[in-house]
Amino acid sequence: MTANQDIHRQSAVWRAVLRAAAALRHIHREQALMWELRWQASRTSAPSTGPLRWVLTLDGHRLAGSHVPAAHHASTGDAA
Repeated sequence: MTANQDIHRQSAVWRAVLRAAAALRHIHREQALMWELRWQASRTSAPSTGPLRWVLTLDGHRLAGSHVPAAHHASTGDAA
């Protein structure tokens, strides 16, 4: 085998490797897009009423409103 044939063979192998890498990148992007669209389609709507509600801001949805305190049981000092 001559040196010229060896160079052509190596360049052909590298072209094939680069094409395979480009194909894998494309497949990865398509799959990521598919999962993103599936996630967006499966989200439930956030309630916009009540003391706590989700508000759309520039950063995304944020929880806004007043906190509803839980019932506080004062201790009577009895050891039960």
